[in-house]
Order: sequence, then structure tokens, then C-alpha cells
Amino acid sequence: MTKLSADAVVIGGGAAGMMCSLIAARRGLDVILLEPNKMLGRKLRITGKGRCNVTNVADIDDFFKQIQRIPGDGRFLYSALNRLSPRDTMQFFESLGLPLKTERGNRVFPVSDNANDVAGTLARNLERSGVRHIRESANHIIAENGEVTGVKTDSGVISCRAAVICTGGLSYPLTGSTGAGYKMARELG
Repeated sequence: MTKLSADAVVIGGGAAGMMCSLIAARRGLDVILLEPNKMLGRKLRITGKGRCNVTNVADIDDFFKQIQRIPGDGRFLYSALNRLSPRDTMQFFESLGLPLKTERGNRVFPVSDNANDVAGTLARNLERSGVRHIRESANHIIAENGEVTGVKTDSGVISCRAAVICTGGLSYPLTGSTGAGYKMARELG
């Protein structure tokens, strides 16, 4: 790998990593997205039985009444949902060129009913925004004096001022959710 540098390195090319990379690039940052899988959004492409339920447009209080398995009754989600509402999420995807539809239960899907269209829309917009996708795994986040200075991969070190771990958990290892993000987070304390 030639000597690479960026303002930010995003580790993981799933839904969170793609969203993070796109927003950072739109805010003027030079972004490298590390994802070893051939395709970005691998787990996203199989979610919702291949249809990808993008959001739910129920009123926030009604939404909390509908959900069953969120620890502590889900109140910790209020601030996130108030900062990026379901309507904001829909407007975001539609602004990227992805038409959406709302079905029973206030569930929102792409009009095409194809999860690949959600992942593909994000990937195309990453490219248009100048995000560099590198097919590498991150092994270690380098920090000096409490500040991130780089991300180590098998091919070398990428210099950066910030690193974001978006690797997911261990929910579906075949899609790349290996738990590597936990290790990097532990190493940083």
C-alpha cells in the first residue's frame, strides 16, 4: 500500500459505516472507508428478507408501544430518534435518489422491494462524494497522547485524525460481523 492519509477512516462498510462515511464526506472531510468484503452493505442487502425495511414512520410514542424487545423500554433511543426522525431518514434516502413507499404497520421499504437498491444507492453516493473504499481489514487503531493518528491494516498504516468503528457485532459472521470492532475498542480503553 502506498502511504495513505485521510481526515477520517471509517472501519466497516455496512449501513452505519456507509452512512457515517457519506455524512463525513458531505461535511468536507477526506474519508477512507475500510471494508474487506467485495461489496459494501453485505448484511444490508439481505435484511428484511431481501426487501430492507428502511424505517418506520409511526409517531415516536406509538413506535415505543409497538416494540417488545428493547432493554429498559427503549427510552435511550429518544434522543437519536429526535435528532434523525423517521421522516428525516426518508427524506435523506429520497434525496439520494431512492424512491420509498410506506406499507401496513408504517414500515418503509424501497419501491423496488429490493434491499440491493438501498445498499447500491449508498455506494453510488459514496463514490460521488469522493469517499475512497479500500478492500482491507483494520487491525488496530493507533493513538498517541489520547489522539488517533492512524489505522493499521495488513498492508500498512493509514494516517488519519479520526477513526470510526462501524463493524457491527457478532450477529452474522458470514457478512463480516466478526467482533473485530470490540477488540479495537477494548485496545483503546
